[in-house]
This record gives sequence, C-alpha cells and structure tokens, in this order.
Amino acid sequence: MNTDVGSLTNAEYLASFCDRMLKKGGEKLSDQQVERRLEDIVQLFSYLNDKDLFSDIYRNLLSKRLLNQKSANDDAEKSMIGKLKLKCGAQFTSKMEGMLNDLSNGKDHVIKFQAFAKQNEEKYDLCGVDFSVQVLTTGFWPKNVDLSLNLPKSMDNCVKAFIDYYQSATEARKLVFTESLGACTVQMKVNKKTYNLSITTLQAAVLDMFTANENGDAPTYSLEEVVAHLKLDEKYTKKVLHSLSCGKYKILKKEPKSKKISPGDKFTSSSKFSNNSRKLRIPMASLAASHDSKRVEDDRTVAIEAAIVRIMKTRKTMKHQDLIGEVLKQLQFFRPQPKSVKRCIERLIDREYLERDEDQSNVYRYLA
Repeated sequence: MNTDVGSLTNAEYLASFCDRMLKKGGEKLSDQQVERRLEDIVQLFSYLNDKDLFSDIYRNLLSKRLLNQKSANDDAEKSMIGKLKLKCGAQFTSKMEGMLNDLSNGKDHVIKFQAFAKQNEEKYDLCGVDFSVQVLTTGFWPKNVDLSLNLPKSMDNCVKAFIDYYQSATEARKLVFTESLGACTVQMKVNKKTYNLSITTLQAAVLDMFTANENGDAPTYSLEEVVAHLKLDEKYTKKVLHSLSCGKYKILKKEPKSKKISPGDKFTSSSKFSNNSRKLRIPMASLAASHDSKRVEDDRTVAIEAAIVRIMKTRKTMKHQDLIGEVLKQLQFFRPQPKSVKRCIERLIDREYLERDEDQSNVYRYLA
C-alpha cells in the first residue's frame, strides 16, 4: 500500500475511488454493497502511511460532492466518516463532521432569506432571480481559490440583499463570498430556441457580457477586455473562456480558431449554436488542485515539532536516535523521513526549545 505506482500516490487513488462510489452517476450499488466496499476501503486505509494526505484529498472531494449536491447518499457519507473516526479518532474527522453539520444548519438561512427576498424584491431589484446562499464555517472547509470578480448587476443585487439579511439575522459575523464555488442556471436564447444552461458563477458572469443589445447585435470582446471588465485574474479568465468556446458546447465563437486561449483572441456569441437537448451542463476545468501539497507539508512540520517538544518535556534529556525513534512512534497519520525530523530539531534549537549537550553533541536537553 505504501509503494506508489505511477505519478499519483495510493492515498490519491483510494480517495478518488471513494469519490466515484459516493457521488451521483457512479456505479449503481445497493446499500449493503456500498457498506461492504466502505469497510474494505477503511481496511486498506489502515495500512497507509500517509493518512493525513488521504484525509486532505478526501475532504476536498467531499466538499465538492456536498456543495454541488452530487452526493448519492447522505447515510453512506456519514457511515464512511464514522468508520474513519473509529479507526483514527475524533480529531481526524472533526472537520468532515463540521462540513455535514454546516449544510444541515444552513437550511434555516435559505428558508428565511427566501421570505426576506420576497418582501424586499422591489427594493433590491431582484427581477425574479431565484438566489440562495450556503453559509459555511471557514475552519471546516478546504481553502478555496481567492479571486476578485466584478459580478453582473442582477447577481450583485442578490449579494447585497443577502448581506443585509445576514447582518440583521446575526451579530458580529463576517461574510466572505466565494464566487469560485457558485453555480447558476441561466436561460440562453439562440434563433428562437431557448436553452437552460447549468454553469458556474464565473461562466455566467462571462456570458452576461455577450448578451445581444436591443438591435440584436452581439458584442465582440478580446481576452484583455473580458479580463478588464470582470477584474478577474487572466489565468482564471482563460479557463472560463476555454470552457465556453473550445469545449463540447461552443456557445462562444473564438477568432482565430484554436484549442488554446491566447492574448489578442476575440470572442462573440455563436449565432449558429444548436443542440437537440434543451438542458445543457457546461463543464469547466477546476481552478485548484485536488489538494495543497505545501499546506500538507506545513501541517506535518507543525505535528513533528509538537511531538518533539511533548517528548522532550517529559524526558528532559534524550539521545538523537532515541528521540527520532520516539517521534516516529508517536506520529500516527504519516511517517516522516528521519531527515525531516532532524530539520525540525534544528529549528527548535534555533528557537531555544532545545539545546545540545556541551559534552555529547548527539544528546539534546529540554529548555523549560
């Protein structure tokens, strides 16, 4: 289990397998089959050295299933978290449990805001837009891509309405909107045909720019003009435009024609677009990786240093090899390299938590 094959680690393969099984559209399995497979997965998981890496990837995939409403069965999700909790303890699954609690608690806000929006529809010029917000607790959910986005007026009005509602319903809580996780259903009319598009908030903001004017003329924008109008980072704008002009459904027409978005490319709405289906989902490449390897490494460093201080506080004096052996024994969720432990010892010496014995360089003393 700890000999990786190919470019991905076995922790990534195992987390991805769970994701395929627990989300909608995967294999059709009975509840008993799902339960049996979850038990098998946790059995394999128990042999992994990099349990923390599995946890990080699994939490990222779980967040996408929950926020995109792709989870096939809530009971199966709770069962998997429960099995991991039994194997590794409450600390290991506390954030995952927090995510599930957030979703159940957030339903109250959705219902109350709908009533608030109905009463104040004219004040905020909501134009009959059906808008809902999922309020999440920052500490439980994976860190998402921070981006700035100049929202279309209809969306911006909805955001202002929710901010006013939330400030009246709660005290001393700060709201931060994460547009990169948003989803929309918008209507698109082309040649007397109407399509319902399931898209992200970023895609909706881009498509809003290409709405035809009163004369029916479709505007044309360059990549640079889209970036300036949306105030969105160019690398993210390229991903959005690629999904709308180079993917399966070419809603935007790109000049020159190519599979890559380059500076100077021009875009306009495609007047020849046609499809037999009236409901279309326009996929877009993910803005972030499945996990942040640097953050995992930082968390490991903190865990190693905490273990060293804990051991030395109890033992007061230890030989180098004994200390490394004790640290490796205490760390349950990953197996660090001895050189990583050595680096952490050096840092603690620099910060005056430990010192080397004057007579024996391979002996450390704890500094109270």
